[in-house]
Amino acid sequence: MSPPRHILKLSLEEQRQFIDSFDLVISDCDGVVWLLVGWIPNTGAAVNALKAAGKQIKFVSNNSFRSEEGYMEKFRLIGAKNVHEDDIVHPVKTIVRYLKKHKPGERVFSLMSLEANETLRKHNIEFESLQVKEHLTAASLVDHLAIEKPVGAVLFDIHLDLSYVELAKAIRHLQENDDCQLIAGGSDVIMPLAENLNVAGFFDFLEHVKRYTQREPTFLGKPSPILGEMFGEMFEIGDCKRCIFIGDTLVQDVQFGKACGFQSLLVLSGCLTKEDMLNAPVEAQPDYYADSLADFTQLLENIQK
Repeated sequence: MSPPRHILKLSLEEQRQFIDSFDLVISDCDGVVWLLVGWIPNTGAAVNALKAAGKQIKFVSNNSFRSEEGYMEKFRLIGAKNVHEDDIVHPVKTIVRYLKKHKPGERVFSLMSLEANETLRKHNIEFESLQVKEHLTAASLVDHLAIEKPVGAVLFDIHLDLSYVELAKAIRHLQENDDCQLIAGGSDVIMPLAENLNVAGFFDFLEHVKRYTQREPTFLGKPSPILGEMFGEMFEIGDCKRCIFIGDTLVQDVQFGKACGFQSLLVLSGCLTKEDMLNAPVEAQPDYYADSLADFTQLLENIQK
């Protein structure tokens, strides 16, 4: 297998062949289109240029602590045109889809953000959650851990306000009910928070729940194969090779895209460097790479000259 090639270092004919090789672009958001806190220059123009070239573009993120309105506002601020809510997939959307199919009408316990919980509410999914503000004592902790009604699932996702008592209650639900399913959305090891600032993700919190319950989670965020199957249904993907997946991580993005049968492209605007990419096992490396999503604008200008 040849090493990944930078899309702007392809010959002009190779650039044309590359653009002609896909119809559908599925792009990660954080670290590719923008940073969690901050911006990546000229990505909105690249989205518009790809659309003008006849490409269909969908977006996927492991971030459900941003509301639908928050996503739409970010796309507006970068100048990306004609992006709709249905073009964006994130864990709480896939969790809702999964619950309606596999656990219809069941009550759940949410270890998710307020924004994610609001999405559950909008879809009429009954949920329990904890937002404990007072100082905890051993006695008050016992009260909070009392189970009044069983739940069919514990939902885990990126939750910046996550507390010990929430983790303890989730573990208790799983320990007390063999039929309670552990369902996980975003479980990234690293989150690219801002320029030159990567922080620990929520993977180890999920490992904590697994350790004390001996439950394996059903993953519904990247890089879950279930999410790949959902993409096929939601985006009506016929030929997987006519789709390219763009991301800024190797496991959640590149390997996920490859497992789905997509072409893969890594951008260096998130949490990885070129050296990280080249030092990875060959099977984990992308087909192509770019400094930024904005490189597509230059590539499209090249082939239109």
